[in-house]
Amino acid sequence: MVGEHRPPVSAAARLLPALVVACLVLLVFWRLGAAPLLEPDEGRYTEIPREMLATGDFVTPHLDGVRYFEKPPLHYWLTAGAIELFGLSPFAGRLWSALFGLAGAALVFGLGSAMAGRRAGAVAAAALGTFPLWVALARLATLDMTVTFFLTATLACFWMAHRPPEGTGGSSARARWWWHGMFVAAALSVLSKGLIGIAIPGAVVFLYLLATRQWRVLAAVPWLTGVPLFLAVAAPWHLLAAARTSDFAWFYFIHEHVLRFLTGEAQRQEPFWFFLAIVALGCVPWSGLFPAAGWLVEWRRRREALVERPEATFLWLWAGFIVAFFSISRSKLIPYVLPALPPLAVLVGLAVERSRGGRGAPRSERWGLVAGGALTAVWGLALVWAGLGKIDRLGLGGVISPRLLAPGLVVVVAAAMVAASGFSRVWAQRLLALFAAGACLCAAIEGVVPLVGRERSSAALAARLRPELRPGDLVFSYGCFPESLPVYLDRTVGVAAFEGELAFGIAHLTPEERRRRFPTAAEFRQVWNSDRRVFAVAERRHWSQRLAAAGLTHARLLYEDEGLALLSNAQ
Repeated sequence: MVGEHRPPVSAAARLLPALVVACLVLLVFWRLGAAPLLEPDEGRYTEIPREMLATGDFVTPHLDGVRYFEKPPLHYWLTAGAIELFGLSPFAGRLWSALFGLAGAALVFGLGSAMAGRRAGAVAAAALGTFPLWVALARLATLDMTVTFFLTATLACFWMAHRPPEGTGGSSARARWWWHGMFVAAALSVLSKGLIGIAIPGAVVFLYLLATRQWRVLAAVPWLTGVPLFLAVAAPWHLLAAARTSDFAWFYFIHEHVLRFLTGEAQRQEPFWFFLAIVALGCVPWSGLFPAAGWLVEWRRRREALVERPEATFLWLWAGFIVAFFSISRSKLIPYVLPALPPLAVLVGLAVERSRGGRGAPRSERWGLVAGGALTAVWGLALVWAGLGKIDRLGLGGVISPRLLAPGLVVVVAAAMVAASGFSRVWAQRLLALFAAGACLCAAIEGVVPLVGRERSSAALAARLRPELRPGDLVFSYGCFPESLPVYLDRTVGVAAFEGELAFGIAHLTPEERRRRFPTAAEFRQVWNSDRRVFAVAERRHWSQRLAAAGLTHARLLYEDEGLALLSNAQ
């Protein structure tokens, strides 16, 4: 209304968004390269780009010198650029995960703002940016944050194309830009992690159109230009890879997509409820609001509610399909569920906005906050227990660690604040408690990674080995393959008595090359007993028994840590 008097915005209120953004940037980037690369994923997804730069081959990915087609190359290309720019380091390996983690929060802000206003978008971004699982994976060198960003962009573009926000005009020209953005983002999703880049968005859109009876939307999609655009981005690498490797299509499409999903071949089986638990614990304390977000769709009214609440219907189908899809898979890893987090964050934003308007479900919110605080306290108590030296796998050996103990106590206090905020009627206090607790927990978890690296990284061992190496020396891993070892040595290594995920690439070597670089235990015995100086890296807990069983005598132990042992045949 013209002439309407609005209260002045305080300096603190104007400063608050900048402080929230600064906090999110710090959570993602603070000491990003300080922790060592963790086995196996961080080593693998840094080594492949290193070898691309070393060989100049950006079409056929190689891991330890052999072909590796388990994943497409977009993240490798991006990481190779970071290594070229910043040098070979954990920071360069993790840079794009961090950038996409922050960009994902920005996407969620835009989608939440389009659905329910800027305040809902801000809450969604703050929630996603302090989900512990989101921040943890934004700080690791894996493919998951990259594909999650492009999957989120694909579905956000779909929403913006078919339901433009009020005040934007909703012109057909603007919609066409969003539609074509959807096709490009889907293509980049495919180049990030394969066919899920189209399977997940396609299934979510199908279920949404089915639930809301909006099949007419399909007529508005510019298929004649969108599909060629998608193929122009996604197809060239697949065609080039297939032309260079005759069995690429079978391994990449059948073995890595179909068989990995339908069988337990990857040996990553977990119970059906695995991802439900991961979401509940990985999104604390905000996950306490998920039940309240369920009230956004009045399920008891069935189909009418789905049509009348399209935003919530779309988001719940989005998150629910991803959780269900990977729950029925025979191969389960924690990062697989990451693409479900952006829609859950937007649902939190919508639930808060609805509640602030007096249309919420106060009882579910109150007890949801209490539950969120309790789940957060579980994390805090675990950190306290670890800080007291009670978790052997962290290698503290009963020694009290203030680096874990103090943050754990802070998280417990923050959890109590979240639980207490459930009985406050002021939403600003609730949001402050949620954001503070999430930020404290994310910061505390960061302190665990270097301790995990004592057992799950070859950084320290490589530092011990590098000064010993002379021209002509041979380096092998025996009975295992520490995938960060080639990164830290800046060279490929031999692998004896082990194949694992290298089996496909090893099968494409000549017999002579296979014996030289990937010998069996019997073949390696000849190398070990030769006049050449040989270094071997083995798992610390089993090296003496395995070497003795293979007849590898006169092994001299040079170094060992919680995970690996460094041996030499030189006396």
